[in-house]
Amino acid sequence: MDITQPILTARKAALAVAVITFGVGATGMGMSFLFLASTHHLDVIAGAAGFVGGSVLAAAGLLAGAVLSRSPLAGANISGELRRASAFAPPRVVDHWLAHFRRNRQHRPEPAWDAPVTLAPDVMRPLVKSLEQFQLGDGGGPACLIAWNAERLRASGVGTRALVDLWFAEEREHARLLGAAVARFGGHCIRGHWSFTAFCLVRKYGGVRLELTVLSLTEIVSTVYYRLLRRHGADVALRSMCRLILRDEAGHIAFHRARLAGAVGAGRTRCGTWWETRFRALGLAAATMLWVNHAPALCAAGANRAEFYREVWIELSRFVMGRGWRASDEAAARQPTVSGAPIPTSSLQQALETQSRGCVQRFTATA
Repeated sequence: MDITQPILTARKAALAVAVITFGVGATGMGMSFLFLASTHHLDVIAGAAGFVGGSVLAAAGLLAGAVLSRSPLAGANISGELRRASAFAPPRVVDHWLAHFRRNRQHRPEPAWDAPVTLAPDVMRPLVKSLEQFQLGDGGGPACLIAWNAERLRASGVGTRALVDLWFAEEREHARLLGAAVARFGGHCIRGHWSFTAFCLVRKYGGVRLELTVLSLTEIVSTVYYRLLRRHGADVALRSMCRLILRDEAGHIAFHRARLAGAVGAGRTRCGTWWETRFRALGLAAATMLWVNHAPALCAAGANRAEFYREVWIELSRFVMGRGWRASDEAAARQPTVSGAPIPTSSLQQALETQSRGCVQRFTATA
């Protein structure tokens, strides 16, 4: 009898408990958002308590799952998962986005930071606190992939490391712009916040695939934040900053979309109805987290909850329902296979490049 069998059986049971714990915690966090969004202070207190309790359970489940997945005995079971996690994008897609990020460094007019401030004091007070948090999270913290297995992805192909570095270089540029905006409105850059700590823990211990999902969702909901600030913020420098960041975020979202389409085309992942449902649910959760933290600033500027969630839903729909995405799925399904894995061809790669360019144009047009 294999002496490792009882250990593997116990490990599966422990993983099941970890998944259930994470699910219960995530559900509790989601339910707490309903109370946190209330206008009654007792509901907000109850929601905050529920959120803390849910986050503790979710973190415990996530950490337990991460530790168990890194066990030496699990090597045979997770090797395929790690290989899938390591794959980033087809080489021609990587080359296309390397060129995009390098080209995007050009023609970036600096906002007029010395222009007269035209925001009322009751707008600036919540706005500067919001911008301080965004400065920390949008490149002010660790501007790199921090997942425990991130190095596998960075080393997965020619150009991948440079591509990731260029992507995060734009995030650092956002932090610089936000820092200048914070100084303009009389604030100070902060070094920590509970939401940023939770954000980093999920990225670090959830693995690189989860980190990429979290980052793509963050880019989507942040696009809505900057769009509403540009739409309602009556300050020339603020609007110029938002315009620059929205230009970058349009490329980032299209980049993530092309990356996922490439993974679908290569047979490394599937993005069907279940994936879309989960992605939308996670996106709404990320949006609610943003709204809880930044609603005072957005409302002071003139936005409202209905407008915010409407824009979030539109952005999520654009991400998952574009024609290029469906075309890439169908093209991948028609490719010859070896052991069930589609073989990407030059025609598919060209379709992905066309799709990514179209994504940038659509996102830029609506930003």
